[in-house]
Amino acid sequence: MNQSANQEVSLASVPLLAGLDKRTLERVAEQGKRRTYAPGEAIISQDAPASALYVILRGHVVVERGEGDAQSPVGEMGPGDFFGELALIEEHARSATVRATEETECILFVAWEFTALLKEHPEVAVPIMKALIARIHRREHHFG
Repeated sequence: MNQSANQEVSLASVPLLAGLDKRTLERVAEQGKRRTYAPGEAIISQDAPASALYVILRGHVVVERGEGDAQSPVGEMGPGDFFGELALIEEHARSATVRATEETECILFVAWEFTALLKEHPEVAVPIMKALIARIHRREHHFG
């Protein structure tokens, strides 16, 4: 189910936000900041300070780890996927670089805004936990 760059997912169809009622989704959409990234542009950089959660609305990204020219891809994401969730949990530097592979639009949420949403709607934490667990399993298979 490959979506082209000009197709956009709605916030209601994003698994992270799917459990929210219409009014809350509207509030989330107002809080989020939309940004468009050019092909090849780094959306977040490894070791940079973490301050926001990103949801991909359209386009695709590659996740890379490593130093300088020795960066290697460790994953890909597309519409409806999210990244940067560790900014919501701990104040550590970014663990990877996320780079647009085509024109990509994201909606980003500043950590404190999203944390407030989590307190009001704790069910949003479930998809975050599932994604974290899946990423841990992938990392164990990759390095184990």
